[in-house]
Amino acid sequence: MKTNSTPSSSTHRVEDFDFTFKLVSTFFLIIIIILTLIGNTFVICAFAMFRKLRSVTNHFVVSLAFTDLLVAVFSMPVWAAYLLTGPEWIYPMWLRKIWACMDILCGVASILHLSFISVERYKCISSPLKYHEIITAFKTRVAIAVIWVFSFTMAMIKFIIWGYPPPAYQLSAFILCFVLPTFVMSCAYILIFKVSRTQAKKMTMTIKGKSKRFCLPKELKAAKTLAVVMGAFLFCWFPFFLINVIFAVCRTCPIVDNKAIMLTKWLHYLNSVLNPIIYSCMTRDFRNAFKKLGLCAVQKVMGRYSQLERGLSLSFTRGRTSSRGLPDVHS
Repeated sequence: MKTNSTPSSSTHRVEDFDFTFKLVSTFFLIIIIILTLIGNTFVICAFAMFRKLRSVTNHFVVSLAFTDLLVAVFSMPVWAAYLLTGPEWIYPMWLRKIWACMDILCGVASILHLSFISVERYKCISSPLKYHEIITAFKTRVAIAVIWVFSFTMAMIKFIIWGYPPPAYQLSAFILCFVLPTFVMSCAYILIFKVSRTQAKKMTMTIKGKSKRFCLPKELKAAKTLAVVMGAFLFCWFPFFLINVIFAVCRTCPIVDNKAIMLTKWLHYLNSVLNPIIYSCMTRDFRNAFKKLGLCAVQKVMGRYSQLERGLSLSFTRGRTSSRGLPDVHS
């Protein structure tokens, strides 16, 4: 997976960046960095501070938030600097390698977390009575470890074959890191929707001899949630993998539009902003925790402001009092 999207081969020339494009693209990327840091920090803090959120399910969500934080701390700033100085790289080779490997590590880990979350949620809905036997804390830790080991392996392969990766690596990354996770997520969410429909049909009530559905709102809400999850994933990642496949199979393409490349990077970085919104803010417990954290933050800021205001007022009052007590040197 060629995540830097800045081919060094002469057969793939990248057009120069104009000044306006540099400023606008960097500005939007800085906004994405700030939102990613805030959203995912809130997720981790809420998980650490509120015992109610420390469920097996939320271990995946917190690990995903940690992954997105790494993207905001290591990957995005380097890319922002590249936008300002590109299209030629001005960094030493070791920094480029570290950035590319971190980008792959975090990107693959993020996608695999989404896949495991979809499977976990399917088990939760399809087998509610056996869920705690199937999805245990130990199995969750093993799954998270597998995610990180596989992601690290993909990053190390990129490091070893540095330069222009062979098409086999690009296509393998496309299949293993996008096609297969997309297939797993699609199957899981389709099955979740079918189970929800089946349960809704069973839960009927008879009013005046007529059988009516009373779980339709919940069913529609579930369908909307699943549509948002899959829509966000495909919207953010499909263009990125598509352009990487083009790089792999089309070695003779003379010019690659820089705006298309930049757009794919923005989109897959944008996924780090959307993840805490989709997987946390749609959960009532997380929403309540976020409200409490927000109130605490506001209270601390207001408290410090009040203390500062009282301190300034007190020093001003003392200053006036001491000035009145000074003897008149002219008397």
